[in-house]
Amino acid sequence: MFFFKLFIWFNLRQVQHHRWRALAVVLGIALGAAVFTGVRISVHASLGAFTRSMDAITGRADLVVTQPGGRVPEDLVARLRRLPGVTDVSPVMTTYTRPAEGGRPFLLVGIDPLLDRHLRDWNRVDPGDEEADWERLVAEPFTLLAGETLAAQAGWTTDARVVLSHRQGDTPFTVAGRITMDGLGKAANGRMAVCDIATFQEFTGTSGYVDRIDIRLADPGTDPGPELTRLMGNGLRLGSPGALKQSGQGMIRAYQVNLSFLSFTSLFVGMFLVYSLVALNAASRRHELAILRAVGASARSVYWLFIGEGALYGLAGWLVALPLGSFLVRYLLEGISSTISTLFVRVHVDRLALAPWEILISLGLTVAVAMLAAVQPAREAAGVPPREVMTTTRHQQGGRSDIRRLALGGLGCILLVLPLAHLPGVNGVPLPGYLASLLLFTGFALLAPWMLQQVGRRLQPLTARRAGGPAHLAAGYVRDSLARLAIAVGALITAVALFTALVVMVRSFRHTVEIWVAQTISGDLFVTTRMAETNRVWEPLPPEVVAYLAQHNEVALVPNRRFSLSHDGHPYQLEAMDFAAFQEFGHFFWLQGDDELIPRLIRGEGVLISEVFAHRNGMAAGDLFRTQLQGRTLTWKVLGVVRDYRTHGGVVFCSLDDLAARMDGLAWGGVRIFFRDRDRELDAAVARLRDDLVLRFGDRLDMMRGQALRAAVLRIFDETFAITTVLLIIALLVAALGIATILTMRVLERARELNTIYALGGSRGQIRRMILWEALYIVTVGEFLGLLCGFGLSYLLVFVINRQSFGWTFLYGVDWAALALSLPLIVATALLAALPAMRLAVKTSPAALLREFGN
Repeated sequence: MFFFKLFIWFNLRQVQHHRWRALAVVLGIALGAAVFTGVRISVHASLGAFTRSMDAITGRADLVVTQPGGRVPEDLVARLRRLPGVTDVSPVMTTYTRPAEGGRPFLLVGIDPLLDRHLRDWNRVDPGDEEADWERLVAEPFTLLAGETLAAQAGWTTDARVVLSHRQGDTPFTVAGRITMDGLGKAANGRMAVCDIATFQEFTGTSGYVDRIDIRLADPGTDPGPELTRLMGNGLRLGSPGALKQSGQGMIRAYQVNLSFLSFTSLFVGMFLVYSLVALNAASRRHELAILRAVGASARSVYWLFIGEGALYGLAGWLVALPLGSFLVRYLLEGISSTISTLFVRVHVDRLALAPWEILISLGLTVAVAMLAAVQPAREAAGVPPREVMTTTRHQQGGRSDIRRLALGGLGCILLVLPLAHLPGVNGVPLPGYLASLLLFTGFALLAPWMLQQVGRRLQPLTARRAGGPAHLAAGYVRDSLARLAIAVGALITAVALFTALVVMVRSFRHTVEIWVAQTISGDLFVTTRMAETNRVWEPLPPEVVAYLAQHNEVALVPNRRFSLSHDGHPYQLEAMDFAAFQEFGHFFWLQGDDELIPRLIRGEGVLISEVFAHRNGMAAGDLFRTQLQGRTLTWKVLGVVRDYRTHGGVVFCSLDDLAARMDGLAWGGVRIFFRDRDRELDAAVARLRDDLVLRFGDRLDMMRGQALRAAVLRIFDETFAITTVLLIIALLVAALGIATILTMRVLERARELNTIYALGGSRGQIRRMILWEALYIVTVGEFLGLLCGFGLSYLLVFVINRQSFGWTFLYGVDWAALALSLPLIVATALLAALPAMRLAVKTSPAALLREFGN
């Protein structure tokens, strides 16, 4: 209780007397904490929505039967039901569809209402006879039960007529009722509908087959038995119903860790603000500290007073972060969930999931960072001797040996970066890369005081002749800067480094993607079955479409067929394509190999794998690739590795003709169309062909112009990095607050010197110019070291963190124009932050100063 009273008297009064300084620090911490919390809550909401959706569809199933690259024969259901130990068997089918008049896609689930009742629960929005609803689904073809969210957003009511689109064409449905957000109704966060499986098969043209069969055992802990295993013929696979969920969760968590690291950087920059203000208070109150020590306060009590001050700023910043975070999360949630849906797995987030442990993580980390920032100032404050109460001389801290030790420590941190960067990640998370990044920040921050001294020592003689007295004195102050300025300048170093690294990474990534898009996603018109890209299931094109396209001699056709498969638990796409037709108009973006491999690929001697697939599965050129497809075991030699930035686990490219021979025939799943005459008006030609196809087959095909597709890929790329831009702006804003606090601390430490200069004839303008020159020196050193640190960080982001997180790398390139334009703006912003310190200079009159010396 005594310590608490002392804390109020000693610390809270100081905060009250200097509330604007405290407010700046609290705001900096709040911005960092708000971004960190908002990012984690948004990703957690996406993860929760995905998990709830998968659990709703899985229900109480213990096992699931699937066929890689194909569907399961429906007649297997009857044989499975007769097995001992099997209590329930239910076929399930899912697809995404959309209203014919337009709108967002939603999930359509096909089930057998009688067989499924013990595996999945559901409840009506309007109380009534639930059995009647199930009977209506079976008795009336093309009826559905709409999820609560879908019905509300689309305005569907009971008995409403809706027209849905799929690859078979547009089909009218009747809404038989609505189901609540419970059980099966939680799938896709309520943007779903349920229909009878017979209706589903007729709607999608898949009669006789189902996507999977769910099995419930009498004793889930027992072995399924040899009878069940014996039924798994023709390439059928018996596995856990949670495998797909675990794979999706792993990809979302990897993305969460990456965003958490970037958002933590803003909080890390805010740590320098806490350090600056606590160090300022410790330096400006040494006389009071000496009095405290003289009247009996222990060094330990003084130490914890300043640690408590850091904790106070952290707690206050976190409390302010709550309303800021609630505002930011509205933007972050939409951007993050959209990125996850585009890059990894489809999620439907319509509400936030505020987990208490996320709040505790945010609170604990914010307060811990603020307390850690206060450690060094607290140690200095605890070391103030009681005898200092008898003197009015300013205490000098830190000598050349301290500066050298810090510089050597910083150099040691930097030298550890490269060995750490070559260590493998932990469970797909690049923890060594993150640690190397933090060591890089710390190392350059510790180099800052030595660099400041060198700059001041070499510039002081030059500025005396060229820039006048204010610049000369400023160089001297920089030369004699204290060791603790290392952490203060570290705020700017961290912000500039983050800015530089992200500019380099975004430029490198975008340039590489542009090359990939131009070379590999070439084509004038892309044609697939309806909803193929949305469902990531590429059904065969209707034969009449293929026959009609083959009649056009003015176009070249590059057919393909894709299958969504998994390899060692990692999803990927197997893409069979006509390499001979493709090489005339497009190229692969080679990582291992070159175009000389194309003839071998045409002959079916091997496959190409993408960089993502190679990294996730530990494969390279020369290895054997083996997979299961529709009951066939396929084996190829890996001939080369190519860059490909589709993110669903990577791609394996094989010959369409070779795969058709192995599978006893294979229909086209899609086709890209090239006009042979490249000098003609391509836009008009593409438009005429597209209109012709729409007229003949429009309700069964999806078509996209190649130019529009390539533009969409780049737009998705830009949207993906929009969140990164927000994090960068906030880090720079916090750094500007840090500069203002740093210079204010320097002014207060030298209040007597500045007032003495003023009393001896120096003008206010000269003193303010001196402070501006000092700010210029500090900002220049901070930006120079930040640039060096940023290039090192960009290497970690491009070649370590991205590769271990997502499996890809890209061509390293620097956007010199963006850096040349932006870095001077950062300098100008940092110098503007010096204005409060300039206004504070010579605030005390010389007469008051003389009275202080007289006393």
